This record gives sequence, structure tokens and C-alpha cells, in this order.
Amino acid sequence: MSTSSFPADHESQPPPRKRQRARKACLPCRQRKRKCDVQFPCSMCTTYGYQCQYTEDTGPSAPFVEKLGRASTGHSPVTERRVPIQIQSPTTQRSNEDMESQLSPSDRGILDPTKTRYMGLHSLMAFPRTLGLDFQSSNPPRLHSFAWNCGIRPEEEPEAHGNLRDLISREDFKTYSSVFFEVAHPVFGIINKKQFLQDVAKWWTVPSSSLAFDAVIAGVIVLGSFFAADLGHPKEAEIARYAKHVLEDPTFHPSIDHVSAWILRTTYLRTITRPHRAWLASCTTMHVAEACGLHHEIDSVVVAESVPLGAVPKNRQGCEQARRIFWMAWHVNVMISYEYARSSVVLSSISCKVPQAVPGDATAHLIAISQLVPKNTDSATGPDLKSTLPKLQQIPDEQQFVSMSKADLCMSLYRHHRLLKLPLDKEDVLQIIVIGCKAMEAAYALAQQKRYWWNVLCTSFQFVCTLLAIDTAESLANVSTTMGTLEDITRQLGTHVATEALNTAKVLLRDSMKKKKQEVALLEAADAGDNMAEFENVDVDWDTLLDPWYMTNFPVMAQDLPMIGDPLGGVPMNFNTI
Repeated sequence: MSTSSFPADHESQPPPRKRQRARKACLPCRQRKRKCDVQFPCSMCTTYGYQCQYTEDTGPSAPFVEKLGRASTGHSPVTERRVPIQIQSPTTQRSNEDMESQLSPSDRGILDPTKTRYMGLHSLMAFPRTLGLDFQSSNPPRLHSFAWNCGIRPEEEPEAHGNLRDLISREDFKTYSSVFFEVAHPVFGIINKKQFLQDVAKWWTVPSSSLAFDAVIAGVIVLGSFFAADLGHPKEAEIARYAKHVLEDPTFHPSIDHVSAWILRTTYLRTITRPHRAWLASCTTMHVAEACGLHHEIDSVVVAESVPLGAVPKNRQGCEQARRIFWMAWHVNVMISYEYARSSVVLSSISCKVPQAVPGDATAHLIAISQLVPKNTDSATGPDLKSTLPKLQQIPDEQQFVSMSKADLCMSLYRHHRLLKLPLDKEDVLQIIVIGCKAMEAAYALAQQKRYWWNVLCTSFQFVCTLLAIDTAESLANVSTTMGTLEDITRQLGTHVATEALNTAKVLLRDSMKKKKQEVALLEAADAGDNMAEFENVDVDWDTLLDPWYMTNFPVMAQDLPMIGDPLGGVPMNFNTI
């Protein structure tokens, strides 16, 4: 795992010191319930070839450490995969037990840190190891796909991947990464900017042992190139294909860098291609996140192997950054799936905590929006607009992308509600209009800045459709302004996608007007035999009209009804005296 995702905050670290050995058994002996002579390495680990290590008395729980066996290979720490491991201490043991009590045994999982591979405790891969530990084996089976198939054919060979450095220069990276961190990073805060740039500086000179970090770099470049608009990189498509081939190589073990790169790729696909591909990529992102165990807090995961401590300086930001990566993967999948009306990836259990809000970062707000998506989209009762729309309005419009995302969900909820032919209250209509108008302002502003997020056009078009569909005086009053904004955005974009959206909106508007004119014609036909023009500005005397005595003694046709002040039989009448 690269330090791009898990920053090492050196400024907050105490001065390095020698490891203090605890006065208790080493981790391998404790795990196997063996007698330990508390040496380093201890005799038991020396005899059986275990990785001897002891817990330290300093540092927070759940530090991030490097992959086993890589510390002595000379590989750069930039490209090492890291996984969190649990270090029990008196201050954390109670919270760990509370976390475990919230999960059933079937919801807990096991993590293989050597391959960053997560699975359920009842999986067939974990079962042989579980038996070995139950039998107190001196060397229990490792996590492995024993007998998964018959092994008749060899596995696929790794694909040959080019060198990303051949596609970009240092100057290119500097240009497009700056655009990325200015436009995209405040929305999808899955990368630590300072640490990422430090790692890339090393990457130019140190070969990568894992191409997952290369895929992250490629994702940053293509998004930066996209948001550079007319000044995009000439090899943007080729760089995107490079990341695609790396991520889809079946021989790579999943890592948290893979998850970050998949989020970046899904975001890029959402901006350039059709919904099916973006939805597939978002689903793959969630599955890779599950394979890494990111959906669980480390306290609720069993670590399969002993992992050397102290390989990377401990920091308190690692766990929080892992949460941000997982929840942004979840957000992207949920939002694309609900807008596309397809199933999202539903994990059996999630114990990963929601990340904290950070000023200037939209991550927490976007997660809050996607948490309002109905859990059961098949329910006959439909979405609960009464409770959801006020919650949606309460989410701060700190960024323009957040305003548009709120409108995206709002209109998705309305489409779902309308499909079920459920009644819509005037209060709900007004809230939809308020959220939509705010989003139109944001879309227009981003279009002027040439920051063409997908919902600059999508939200504008869908809001026109929604206003026409609601079809009330309040909604139709906003059609003219919204259509004008859509026309301005279309001229700014100048693409065939924008033009076809605008033309479609105009067709729907004219068809709506045509339908209303046909309905008026039907009403006019019902009154074709009467001359109603003379009654348009006349007030009907409803007291007379509804008086049973008058209607009995003076039966008349509607056109002969007396108006206010008219006499009865030529004699002015005072109904108060009748």
C-alpha cells in the first residue's frame, strides 16, 4: 500500500527510540498458545521459522504496517501494501470487545495481511486454518484456496504492462495533478495531497513493486486532464487505458491502492461514458474494497498472520483515511445505482465508521446524501419524501457539487415516487423546487468555470423534466428560467450530448403545451353551444342560486340565472325579507 492513502504524519511523531519488549510471549507464541522464552527471536520462532515479534508499549492501536517479507527486499515504501493490525492495550480492549459484541460470528471476517485479502470466518479458505488452530497445530495451514478447483489448467499469466513514465513527463504530472487537487480532490478526498506528492517524487526514480500505485497516479492525471478542458493531455485516453489494464489484471492481489484507483476510474467513467460502464466499475470498486476488508473496523477482523511491527512510523490518520476510501467507494456505487435504477452492492455487514467532516472537503456531505437513499427500493410504499427532503435540505451547500448531488437524489426520489403513482403534497413540491433551483445556480457557475462535472448537464436536464412532470403552477413557473439555464450550459459545452438533451427538453415542453391545448379544446367543445363571453366578468349571485325556494318557484336555465342586483319578475328583491 502506498503512503498516498495512508499518510505518515512525521511532525506529530515522537523521536524514534528502540523497541521496548513487553514482558509477555511474542505474538506467534501467544497465537499458538506456545511457551515463549521472551527472547528475540525466541527459540520457538527460531525452531519453526515463525516471524517473531512483540507488541510495543507506545503508539495508537491499529497502526499500518508493510507487507510481510518486503522490508528486506530493498523495495521503496512508496509501493508497499499496508494493512492495519490490532494491538491490544488496556485502553482499547474494552472498545474492541464492544465492537465484537455488535457483530455476529457470521459477520466477522479474517484478513490475510500478506495479500491484503479478506474473507468471512466461515469461508472454505479459512476453515483448514481454523481447524489447525483448534487442534493446536505447531504450524497451522495458512489462508489458501485449498482444492478450490481441480487444477487441470494453469492459471492466467500476468499481463505485460507498459511504463507509465513513457506516457507522461514530470511537467505533465505537475500540471494535471494541480488541476486534480484544485477541482476533484475537494469533492473526493481519498488521497493525502502532501504525502502523495512526496511518494510520486520517489516514484520517478524508484521502480514500483506494485503497479496499483501507478494506477492511482494515472487516475489523478486523467481526471486532471479532463477538468483542464481544452488544455487536456493529448494521451489522456491512452493513460486511462493503462490504468484500466492494471486494475483488470486478474493476477494482482487487491490492495487499498486498487480501491483508490477504482474510485478514480469510476469517477472518470461517470464523466465520459454511458451509465452501464460506470455502474459496473462502481460495483467492482465495492467488491475490491470488501476483498481488502475495508468495510470493517480492524477491531472486528481477525488477522491471520503475524506482521512485523515498526516498519512504518505509526500515525493516527491511517484508520480515518481508510474509512474515507471505503465510504467514498460506497457513496459512488449507491448514487450511480439509484440513479440508474439498478441494484447496488450490499455487503453482509459494515462496521467501518463514517469519516469525520473536514472543512473544505465534501466527502462527509456526499456520504450523508447517499445515506438518504432508500434501503428497500422495491417497497410499495415508495420513498418517504416527508422525512427525507427536510434532511436533504439540512445538508450544507458548502460546495457546488454538493448542491447538484442533493438535487440528483431529490429528483431520483421523485421519479421513484411518481412511478408508484403516489400523491405529492404541495410542501414536497416546494422543497423539490428549492433544492433544484439551488442546483441550477451551481451548475451554471461550474459551467462558466469550465468544470464540467457530469451533473452540470445531467442535473439541469433532469430538473426541466421534473418540473414538467410535477405540472403545478409552482413548478411550471420555474420552467422558463430553468430552460434558459439549460440553453446557456448547452452553448457553453457545444457537444452533441448537450444539444440532444436541450432538443429533447424542448420537445417535452412543446408536447406538454400541446396536451394542455387539447384539454382546453375539449372543455371549449362542451360549451360550444353557448355564448359565455358576456358572463366572463359577471359575478354570480350564489345566495339566489342556492336558495331552494327560488329554484322551485323560478326554474331557469343556467344562462338565465340572476346576477347580483337583478330584479325577480321586474321587481327588485330583498332576500333578507323573503
